[in-house]
Amino acid sequence: MPLHLSESAGAAPGHIQCFDIVTGKLKWVFRTMPRPGEFGYETWAPDNHLNTDVGGANNWSGMSIDRKREIVYVPTGSAAFDFYGGNRKGDNLFANCLLALDANTGKRIWHYQFVHHDVWDRDLPAPPNLVTIRRDGKEIDAVAQITKQGYVYVFDRETGTPVFPIDEVKVPVDGVEGETLSPTQPIPRMPKAYARTKLTEQDINPWAENHDELLARYRAYRTKTYDPPSKQGTLMLPGFDGGGEWGGASFDPETGYLYVNANQMAWVLQLKDAAKPEKNQTLSFGQRVYQKNCASCHREDRSGNVPSGYPSLVGIEHRRDRAYIETIIRGGKGMMPGFPQLAANEKTAVVDFMLGTEKQEAESGGDVESFDIPYQFVGYDKFLDKNGYPAITPPWGTLTAINLNTGEHVWQRPLGEFRELTKQGIPVTGTENYGGGIVTKGGLFFIAATRDSTFRAFDKRTGKLLWETILPTSSFATPSTYEVEGVQYIALAVGGTKLGMKKGDSYIAFRLPLKK
Repeated sequence: MPLHLSESAGAAPGHIQCFDIVTGKLKWVFRTMPRPGEFGYETWAPDNHLNTDVGGANNWSGMSIDRKREIVYVPTGSAAFDFYGGNRKGDNLFANCLLALDANTGKRIWHYQFVHHDVWDRDLPAPPNLVTIRRDGKEIDAVAQITKQGYVYVFDRETGTPVFPIDEVKVPVDGVEGETLSPTQPIPRMPKAYARTKLTEQDINPWAENHDELLARYRAYRTKTYDPPSKQGTLMLPGFDGGGEWGGASFDPETGYLYVNANQMAWVLQLKDAAKPEKNQTLSFGQRVYQKNCASCHREDRSGNVPSGYPSLVGIEHRRDRAYIETIIRGGKGMMPGFPQLAANEKTAVVDFMLGTEKQEAESGGDVESFDIPYQFVGYDKFLDKNGYPAITPPWGTLTAINLNTGEHVWQRPLGEFRELTKQGIPVTGTENYGGGIVTKGGLFFIAATRDSTFRAFDKRTGKLLWETILPTSSFATPSTYEVEGVQYIALAVGGTKLGMKKGDSYIAFRLPLKK
């Protein structure tokens, strides 16, 4: 898995690099933020490649390689800063792209951009699938890319020609002051979205105890597809975590079906005016480091956002010691990336701030690099009811089989269960899910991924649930299959830390029954 580079202001450019595995020498570099004279340079503001405010466009989700054609397919992330692009006007190639590069030279063969001038954090979440499909009586070697938006885009591997038509659809352009948005975004005609992309008032959770409050909140937000970030709040569906996520899709060459699990969770995207420099001067050095690097997840007051998976840091001095906190800041853990880029005095100061041991003179402890971004992201907020359930109607997680030969959905099922709701007579709702599934020649599709700590097997053709078992805790990883002495096994890692689930550190394997 590539290093997950920051997409905050000041992020490094996410150039693609190739190394000789024998010598360790750098063979080639493809710049995802082009320089003058390079293709795509005109899609940025002049000299954006020199602007330390702007970076990103990295590959964090992994690549796929066609060894026969010697082509590497690289999905890229969004440009930084994620949620405002007034300082990076233009479509911003090669952010949010699928790149087809010559594996030997790094030369661009073709590319496709899925989001122009991204301000929604619609980075590509998973490696593409290399597939062979049949269209009009011919076999096509294709590449299929899932997205957080809930769409699958399918291209000819060699030419980049879309297998199914893609329309440039008009979208809202009235963003915050200083923003210049793309007037259109590309949406495929087929396959249709595997996750919901629109909400109406009728989609507010009917059994939520605070239904009227949720309805009022919905009416106050911006709710159109591709509505831009706003101060009033923009309701995003799918949310920041998709749609599709890091587990990616699974393809069955026998049927031509692509299987993709998806989140159906709405999130709120909200901006506020950035603090003025004179206000920052009243803050301690450690507090300024905290606000720049930590507040978007853990809140300015350190209260966190537990329903969205970001713990409170209030009282952390009673729960953790300095060494533990420094280790997490340096290397990350679970959902949290590491911050190795912080200088030693910055790490010391931010830990002092969290532990309450920062001395008064720390107010002048140094300069925190500031960036000329007029807005601040309020935080990662899910649209939830008072009991922590999604504020919208189910399904909240789905599994979809898509026939890539035709572009049609074959079946879709809710994936995951809140058993306490099922006991109340509510149909299975599905849950948020992270990690993908695998399909077998024996006709099965295996997936864990759900927050209900369940591992399931479905009939790959019909979607019928054939088997399930409860795991010690949730597994947010894609299973693996292997064979030993003629016996097939399925193994998976169990114990992810997302969604507030119980921690674990197990690998569990299951033996498939022998054919009679």
